[in-house]
Amino acid sequence: MGRVSEKQISGGCAAETGIPVSAMLHPLKILVFIPRTAATEIAVYDGLTQIFYDAIDHVPSELCSLLMPEEQGRYRFNAILSRTEDRGVSMRGVGVVVTHIMCRDLPPGIYMPEARLLRKISANLIDENQYRSGVFTAYFLSGYINDQYNGECLPLVIEPAIGNEISPEAALSGLRGVTREPVYNHFLQRCGATLCAWHELHRRANETQIVVAHLGSEISVGAHDMGRIINSNSPQDGEGPFSPSSCGYLPLDALIEMCYSGKYDMDEILDMISKKSGLSAYLDDASLEGVEKMYRAGDKKTVFLVNAMAYQTAREIGARAAAMNGRVEAIVLTGYWAAFTEFTDEIASYVNWIAPVKIYGAENELRMLAETAVTVYRGDFRILIYGTDRN
Repeated sequence: MGRVSEKQISGGCAAETGIPVSAMLHPLKILVFIPRTAATEIAVYDGLTQIFYDAIDHVPSELCSLLMPEEQGRYRFNAILSRTEDRGVSMRGVGVVVTHIMCRDLPPGIYMPEARLLRKISANLIDENQYRSGVFTAYFLSGYINDQYNGECLPLVIEPAIGNEISPEAALSGLRGVTREPVYNHFLQRCGATLCAWHELHRRANETQIVVAHLGSEISVGAHDMGRIINSNSPQDGEGPFSPSSCGYLPLDALIEMCYSGKYDMDEILDMISKKSGLSAYLDDASLEGVEKMYRAGDKKTVFLVNAMAYQTAREIGARAAAMNGRVEAIVLTGYWAAFTEFTDEIASYVNWIAPVKIYGAENELRMLAETAVTVYRGDFRILIYGTDRN
């Protein structure tokens, strides 16, 4: 496993690094991937220099038909192999395969995929397969590289330090017996906050106050107060702005009426809210490429919808700024849809009076994973093994 020593592999907790990027350089070939709702993004780094990037689009119905995370992990593994072979990218010499996961009952840290963790992920029935499949994909990729090239490739999966950081005021729902526990991709928000803190503010993330809007198939907006996400909307619960695939805040009367109409069962309602709403409910092609094309062609319906999505995102950013008493040093727009310039310009036009707006797109999330892999090889993080007495 290269420079990784046995003493680094432990059940202990991962330490916070906060190391400047300039101190993290290391000649290491890294394969990074991010499993998304309808795509898998991949990149290869030589140290921290990106030498390859691609996004593999998937047919959503095919992914949804894969009922187990292992099946989806195998599907994404085969897609990555096929795409890298088509592009002439060799896996030879890859020393680390790294991705992130979201498993709400898994303690935060950097894990090596092995039998106990794979069983844990398979048994998790809370989080959707896309958030868990990366563990299996990383496991399959590292095994393939080691078998094919007689290598020593280390698979790593990162479970971000999510915890329950929202403030008591934000957790209060107003309905007795119901507490707000937002569900969103904490890691991708933290990537944007950490990179902005390092590169723009020249401090650690836990020394800054930043609002981060993650613009993906779902949109989440978090208030990052000295490293803690003290509030965020929960896209999977129908909170916040509508997004490419999910709805935003809903009028409760209309939703309750729909639930009791007899036309839908619970699964259909949940699926509608989280996967078949937003732009996908109004447009035949709600992919980023399709929406960009229609927007730039001046399609009135698309322009209206995108501008409305920007307006609602900006409104959520303003709410997060208020949660930090207006003390905001930067507003970060990150995620796959941050590459849509007209969309981010529209958002910025509403909120740039609050703080400077910085764009950290999807490629920066990949870079953040690569930087994490480098810190492991430098010895700044410990690798956790699930099932020890500390987790």
